[in-house]
Amino acid sequence: MRSKYTYDESGVTFFYYALTVLSLVVAPATVYMLFGKKSSAAAAKPKTPKVRTRKPRTKSSTPKIKLALVLAGWALIFLLSYKVKTTEVKEAKMWDPYEILGIDNGESEEVITRAYRKLSLKWHPDKVGKDMKEQAGEMMAEINRAHKTLTNAEARENYEKYGNPDGMQTQSMGIALPKLLVEAHTSPFVLMLYGLMFGFIMPFYVGRWWYNSTRYQKDRILNPTMSTFFKNIREHISQRNLIELLTAATEFTEEDLKYRPSDEAALKALSEKIRRVSQVYALDLFTPSKKFNSKDSWKANILLHAHFFRVSVDSVELADQQQQVVMTALTLVHRGLLQISTTHNWYICSTLLMNISQMLVQGVYCYDAPLIQLPGITWENQPTIFKENKLYSNHQLMRLAAAEQRQALSQLNDKQFEEAIQAAKMIPRLEIARVLLTVVGDKAITPASIVTLIVKLRIANAPNKIVPRGKGVAVADIEDIADDDTAAIENFVSDYAKREKETKQAAPEAYCPYFAGRKDSQWWLSFANYQSGKLVVPPVRISDLASERVVVLQFQAPPQKETYRFHLSVKSDSYIGSDVMQEVQMTVVDRSTLPVEPPIVDDISEPEEDSIAAQMAQMRGQQAGARRNDDDSSDED
Repeated sequence: MRSKYTYDESGVTFFYYALTVLSLVVAPATVYMLFGKKSSAAAAKPKTPKVRTRKPRTKSSTPKIKLALVLAGWALIFLLSYKVKTTEVKEAKMWDPYEILGIDNGESEEVITRAYRKLSLKWHPDKVGKDMKEQAGEMMAEINRAHKTLTNAEARENYEKYGNPDGMQTQSMGIALPKLLVEAHTSPFVLMLYGLMFGFIMPFYVGRWWYNSTRYQKDRILNPTMSTFFKNIREHISQRNLIELLTAATEFTEEDLKYRPSDEAALKALSEKIRRVSQVYALDLFTPSKKFNSKDSWKANILLHAHFFRVSVDSVELADQQQQVVMTALTLVHRGLLQISTTHNWYICSTLLMNISQMLVQGVYCYDAPLIQLPGITWENQPTIFKENKLYSNHQLMRLAAAEQRQALSQLNDKQFEEAIQAAKMIPRLEIARVLLTVVGDKAITPASIVTLIVKLRIANAPNKIVPRGKGVAVADIEDIADDDTAAIENFVSDYAKREKETKQAAPEAYCPYFAGRKDSQWWLSFANYQSGKLVVPPVRISDLASERVVVLQFQAPPQKETYRFHLSVKSDSYIGSDVMQEVQMTVVDRSTLPVEPPIVDDISEPEEDSIAAQMAQMRGQQAGARRNDDDSSDED
């Protein structure tokens, strides 16, 4: 059967096509807009008081455009649905001679002729009125055709094979596109649309995606930045050189942060302020970097040190750029420099980078007193408070009685004192509740064995002291397990992964008034060899320490029998003065000191003689004996 394709002249089938395609696009877009991932702006909005803020970002018009497109899509869907409902669709009806004559399929020729004569008497034009002559003529033509089809052998054979008494016919198939799209006068516009879509729009977006994917690493750090960090970072590097290396990042050469000649005067004045402050209050005098001396690095270095020394930036534009530089630098420390340092297992370098993270979040310089994190404590009054009251840290302050606290902070007014006490309560006081080094299942640590380190951390001043320990199941506390209780330790370690999911908590927001964005309080747990100064395992980032947390790590014991000293360090990424450190000793002994394992007792009894098992065993023995005899005879031959 030949096929003939025709375009949709009336637009009926096109309505169905357009409605289907539009629904496949608009429906998922609507679901994503309503229930998809919400914007992180609301979640990232800080709830703690801020001294430094960023000017409100200009709201992007993209969400409004997306909403308008979705609403327009639904409007088109309703319009097309109305068109589909109201447009009459003419369905092709199969021509059936039996139905025309009013008889069943397969009737004899006698029945066909009788039905034909009966209908001919009824619809003959001479038998009807004048008003029905035209209809009767049409009906009579159909009756004659049906009679001829069923009584003529050739016509009947054609009908049974092809559905038409005249033989094979051309089949017409409609395409669900308006004919307007292929007409001569519209073809230039259609070609222009195709050329715009596939020659410009698609290559543009694919090229932009490819450019961005090759420009950034998986942590969204520029490749040139990671290359600069990798080439210049060293194991034994000073904190000052790490900050200078940080300012060499390519991110600070981007359009919104790069140096502009119009910034020259303001940056020079700001640099002079920083130099004067560092000369009075810091151990090192602030000077420009000699190695990374580009204008962009110079600008980033000045803005970072203005943040560290809390020097006010008079220019509104530079102040906003300063906060952007600080946030970018924090990301570069966490995902760039620290990643390289921990990959090399550099303990000292990693510790310095964690200190820089604290400096960036709190807006303080290295070696500052932790008390300066509190509101009202400044570079001017902090030395006096320390000199008169020997008060250095927040934890010292909170251990004093209320009257002693007020006396120690006598330089603050009542409002400033209340704010300082409230902020001091928010700063966590971390404790290492338990440290255990063990080989699961053994009572001693032997050379090259897999050692499990179990550390329990506790926030002593956490607002929530109750920590869930499982859903309806009593879970042992590692503090209550003895060092030599191998069975209890093994059960604790095996249930650790499940218990960790059940007891996961949300980290509290860090109090950081000089950091414009929201920052959650997180911690790094490091375990390093005291002699070599190397990390035994990469630092663990703890992001859910609200009250208590157990960390379980594993590493391989050294191959030599000896007593080793390790540093267990837990450092905050947001606060100074909250870090804790503990020395841990591990003694590796010879395997011979382990108790001898009891022999395995075979409790399987011999089968009874009359049992099936005994008979099968006897048959196997006979067969094995016969094979041995055959082998022996063949050897003798």
